[in-house]
Amino acid sequence: MIENTMLGNSVNERSGAIPGPAVPWLTVASMAVVMAYADGFWMMTLRGAVGAIERTEEPFASWLRESTLVLPVFVFAVLGALALALHLFGPVLRPSRTVLAALLVAAAGTAVGIAEIAVSSAYDYDLQSSQLQLMDSMSRTCTEGNCLALQQQASLGLQVRAVGYGSGILLVTNLVLVGWVAAIRGGRLDISRTRRRTARGGQIDHRRLFLAAALFGSAAIHAAVVPEHLGEWAAAGAFFIILAAAQLAVGLLSIGRPHRTMLLSVAAVSIVPLALWLCSRTVGLPFGPAAGVPEPSGPSDWAAGVLELSTLVAAVVLLREKGRLPRRPPASSHLRSLPVVAAIAVSVLGLAGTGLASFDNPGSPGEESVRTSPH
Repeated sequence: MIENTMLGNSVNERSGAIPGPAVPWLTVASMAVVMAYADGFWMMTLRGAVGAIERTEEPFASWLRESTLVLPVFVFAVLGALALALHLFGPVLRPSRTVLAALLVAAAGTAVGIAEIAVSSAYDYDLQSSQLQLMDSMSRTCTEGNCLALQQQASLGLQVRAVGYGSGILLVTNLVLVGWVAAIRGGRLDISRTRRRTARGGQIDHRRLFLAAALFGSAAIHAAVVPEHLGEWAAAGAFFIILAAAQLAVGLLSIGRPHRTMLLSVAAVSIVPLALWLCSRTVGLPFGPAAGVPEPSGPSDWAAGVLELSTLVAAVVLLREKGRLPRRPPASSHLRSLPVVAAIAVSVLGLAGTGLASFDNPGSPGEESVRTSPH
């Protein structure tokens, strides 16, 4: 039996067959969509319940926009849960294992939803705290104790309770939704599907897809801040135009078969902006209008930095592996897809931090996007 399996694997490798189960993207997408938009609805409901008036305008548009922005994160969570279920239970689920796999998916989606509510509540508290400080500076009517500290403590306690209640609501909601999706599919939960087609010469592997996705994400984030930097310093704006174009071009090249020159180009367009970003956020750039002054960082900064560091590491690993035989069997399609989905999720969240797809209400002041612009 073992010899037949090994013989079959070797035949697959020689004939170009793709071994292992494939990702059931219909299952991943359906569960990610229902949990992302349902959890987003509860987040908007809790935001209104705690009186976060700064972000309660146009609730439907805010719900639709914010739920869509975090959808790639839910896709990553569902895909990770299915990869774990595949590892624990195998590609074919018995009824008892179907329930356990569904619980893993619901738990992963709930974890993302709780993180989403926690981040939203922290941002709401920051806005409310600023409003309380402004009101306290304008009218000193309190004569007993520190009213500002008491008000801020009460606001913080309200946000913490909202996260606690929301966690329970999200868990129940996601359990019901995952069960509902499994029920309309006949009580089955597909954690894998059989892939019978053979590999073709032009097929893109997941490592090249990851490089392309991460480079496209970095280029999009840098392109989004070009207008802002052109207004501050023309040279900085021109740099970001060139950087975005270079990362886009190298990303397109990485879709083809990797070679040494392409991998060196990936490393170059990753390490240069990463080094400049680290310098500007620690000691300040030695040139420009704010020479020697460290700049503040924000979510989009970190997103671009994570993408550039990831592509740099991936390029170095591929350069070291060039011409070497793999020491271990290839990972499953589920695991190979996780870095690609993660790169897309980080890119979308980074774009949200630039103000191009802001988590704030439409028409809100752009102070936050200015404060958190990358590089």
